[in-house]
Amino acid sequence: MELKQQAIEILRRNDRGGYTVPTATGLYPAQWNWDSCLVALGFAQFDEARAVVEIETLLGGQWPDGMVPHILFHGDDSSYFPNASIWQAGPTGRSSGITQPLIAATVVRYLLSRTSDPVIRARIASLVPKLLAWHRWCYGARDPDGTGLVSIIHPWESGMDNSPLWDDALRAVEPGPSVAGLRKDTGFAAIDQRPTGPEYDRYINLVIEFRDHDYRADRLFDISPFLVADIGFNAILQRADQDLRFLLAATGDVAGATEVATMEHKTAAAIARCWHEEDGLFYGVDARTSAMIRKPGIAGRLPLFGDATVAARRQRLLQRLESWLASVAYGVPSFEPGRPEFEPQRYWRGPVWLIVNWMLIDGLRRNGRADLAARIRHDSLALVERAGFAEYFNPLTGAPLGGSAFSWTAAMYLHLCAQSE
Repeated sequence: MELKQQAIEILRRNDRGGYTVPTATGLYPAQWNWDSCLVALGFAQFDEARAVVEIETLLGGQWPDGMVPHILFHGDDSSYFPNASIWQAGPTGRSSGITQPLIAATVVRYLLSRTSDPVIRARIASLVPKLLAWHRWCYGARDPDGTGLVSIIHPWESGMDNSPLWDDALRAVEPGPSVAGLRKDTGFAAIDQRPTGPEYDRYINLVIEFRDHDYRADRLFDISPFLVADIGFNAILQRADQDLRFLLAATGDVAGATEVATMEHKTAAAIARCWHEEDGLFYGVDARTSAMIRKPGIAGRLPLFGDATVAARRQRLLQRLESWLASVAYGVPSFEPGRPEFEPQRYWRGPVWLIVNWMLIDGLRRNGRADLAARIRHDSLALVERAGFAEYFNPLTGAPLGGSAFSWTAAMYLHLCAQSE
């Protein structure tokens, strides 16, 4: 009960009146897209109305073409780089010019399922057309050839910024001038827990290139040197398509539900083609070279979240997951331990993130593996009980890493506590 109260207090302390900053330290002084969606799952445990406000504020920053940016800058952003003055994006100039995983529809469906308040239900219903516009944008702008796999144009769009999955594709990006002197993040978190200097130089060079093209959706797919059909992004999209289809049907938009069903089926078929039986994982594709990205990252397990039948058809996926869990003290690492790229303390190159654990727990339950789900849930709660509400955790030692008093870790703790074994 004490930890639950601490989690609630973290969310309240990081609440900026309509949106929640990831941490109050200054590391992330704005509203991040999928952070807000996942934070809403925590708010829902003690304040349903506030949970809906979080999504309303996020979708309030939607661009006219349907894109929802990965960052909305509402207030003082001087402690972050690149801030609004660098991005210069969107109708107001107060957002980034790229997106993040489309998990909002999944969260909105959850919010609808748990409330009987007619006012809240009406507010949720008003969000559904905006979600549909975002999904339409995603397929139109990032899968113009209709393959069923959408592509990301920047590692930040994956949500897993410096995953080893991007190492090869990122080499196609010119590093540009060093931004080491402009970075703010290493002032808040240890440098060995953050992306490296060469990675960051390439991240910013992509931003500048996109800015030079006015973030035009009809150009960026063609001009971005980084173009990856990320398996994690697409698995989350597959699940979001299912949930958006449900929401559209529930709000009487039969045509919209039919449209999204077509999106969903194409993506499901495309993801199925990304399976690698020998490796027991799904892999994304470098869309510039058509090469499969054969690296064992946590994204390759997220089809469990997107497809409730995948475990029955892909037993190797679960066997490989069990081998990962056997090799660490706390699951689930974001990259396979023992590999040369594995770094247990560096951002998305090895640490445990409770947000991904929640997706795996949810997916395993839907796939009939409550035993594995319970193991990961236990590890997730144990990490917080041992090390507090850190941004992420070392899978070998359980040590806290990154930002502290972190909103989505608090939210995941509340959400997982509310679920039974």
